[in-house]
Amino acid sequence: MKFFKSFLILTALFFLKNDSTKAYYFQLSDLSTSIIFKYECKSDTSKTEYWKLTSNTKKNTLITEAYSNDLKKYEFFVEEFNSDGSKVLKFISYHWNKIGEIEVIKNNLKEVDVFKWKKDQTYCYSSEYIDGTYGKVSFSKCRTFLKEEVLTILGKDYPVLKFKGVYKTKIPGANYDDEYYQYSYYAQGLGLVKMEKNYPNGKTTVLELTEIISNDDWEKKLN
Repeated sequence: MKFFKSFLILTALFFLKNDSTKAYYFQLSDLSTSIIFKYECKSDTSKTEYWKLTSNTKKNTLITEAYSNDLKKYEFFVEEFNSDGSKVLKFISYHWNKIGEIEVIKNNLKEVDVFKWKKDQTYCYSSEYIDGTYGKVSFSKCRTFLKEEVLTILGKDYPVLKFKGVYKTKIPGANYDDEYYQYSYYAQGLGLVKMEKNYPNGKTTVLELTEIISNDDWEKKLN
């Protein structure tokens, strides 16, 4: 009987350890006060990004506001956590033209899965909008879990989950069909800590979490 009980406990621990990804995603309880993740591209600082993360624990939602290296906001993303994972609720893009004018694009959502708590599931989110010149523009991202690793982030070793995502953008009216893939690394207790973007021309861009900025310091930076 003792052996049987021990077997059940070990089996339960195995599945808890190996099947859930939730502890590796952004933690809502840590983000009720906004913080900003700096994803630095050391080979080309113009590609560095800043993500402002703000949660609402009552609504189980997370807002991500993404900024380019020159501190221009390019994306506003709202997702909701549930028992299966995270789903996108709102996806807004900001495009800046050559004379500094901004175009606000509200993407119409098609598929909505952003992150799943189960490793064995491939999932996607996708959207489209109508461009005034070229017509329909569609975007999709599909992700698959690859393996567990250990990475040194902010001077500390973290267990991480590695995913492969395929990103596609299509603009039929402009005869544009672009695709690249990205390896994304999520650290336990932190969330996304590293991105490796791999393009068809053989070039690779790596962005890594190198700084966590308080909201007060971020506001000073913007001003």
